[in-house]
Amino acid sequence: MTGGREPEWIRRGGIDTIGLDRLTRSLLRVVSRMRPGALVGVHGAPGGGKDEFVRRLAWLAAAGRTRPGDAGTGTVPAVAWFDAWAWSKQGNLIAGFILSVAHALDQSTTMRDRAREVIGPLGRLHLDGRPPEGSAFGGLSGDPVDELGRAFKTLVDQVRGTRPGRVLVVVDGMDLLTPHARWMLLDGLRLLMRGGAEVSTVLSIGREAAIDAVTSHHGAIPADSARRVLEDYFDLAVTVPNLEVRRIGSLLREYIGNDEAILRRSFGRDATLNLTAAVAHRPLGSPSFLRRLGLRAVLLAEYASEMRAARELSEAQWAWVIISERWPDFRRYMIRGGRQRWIELNGAIEQMQEHNADARELPRR
Repeated sequence: MTGGREPEWIRRGGIDTIGLDRLTRSLLRVVSRMRPGALVGVHGAPGGGKDEFVRRLAWLAAAGRTRPGDAGTGTVPAVAWFDAWAWSKQGNLIAGFILSVAHALDQSTTMRDRAREVIGPLGRLHLDGRPPEGSAFGGLSGDPVDELGRAFKTLVDQVRGTRPGRVLVVVDGMDLLTPHARWMLLDGLRLLMRGGAEVSTVLSIGREAAIDAVTSHHGAIPADSARRVLEDYFDLAVTVPNLEVRRIGSLLREYIGNDEAILRRSFGRDATLNLTAAVAHRPLGSPSFLRRLGLRAVLLAEYASEMRAARELSEAQWAWVIISERWPDFRRYMIRGGRQRWIELNGAIEQMQEHNADARELPRR
């Protein structure tokens, strides 16, 4: 990367919001030992922290902020960030990928011209499966797939210069693409890496989104078959785990930040404590959900202040706020059902408690 103001993706990666630095460093070490042109898929549930994870990965690699023995600046001479969704608005995704790699270390006019030379063979390729124009049997023209791979390898070598190691490219925004566009990017990257370029590419993409990409091209094939297709594309797949329960509350506090004062003023001095206790359950450990919940809590506090309706909320009352944000359909169902539905829900919960108590007694009998 060049000097000057840090890119936005670097600044956002400066904080380990999801507490997975150990996994991040481990992945960096493994990536540094993988074959040239390797593709790594980072999977996880929507909103589960994939993007935060790959930002941290790029931040650690680009800044060399790793511990002794980790992959540092000597192993990663350049880091490129490729926002697939943003480039999808400009045309060819693979062309955008190539330009992002070229800009990673050198943003001069000369490097942009060399990147355009690499992009040239793309004009004769149709990544949607149609035969390429000017194939190997078309006279003097060579195979455009081989041309593309060799040209990209040459470009990467120029970006690296005399520095050893592998260029790291992080791909973000794939879940926002259409399934067809995801497939074209995955397939295009595999073609691009055929020349053995010294690049390792990490893609943030949900597992279901990747399967949808495969079925958009191959048709309604079974999910197992789609996964086998993906195994041929990804050299390694990593699933970002859910947040630890003890991390959920601290992350919510980070999102609320300085607005914690308004929560205390409107809902009592233990408002944040009660809210974090109510949300500290593994199914609720999604960073994007916690961010929305923090905003909703602040909004309610501001509204209560405007209405001069301050009151202390218990953990159970905060649980209803959580349900309103996480499961709004259930909230509407209960409100519209009247008192009878609450009675039925209470009865169902009592039965579950009795069942759990009986289950705990079984080992003693």
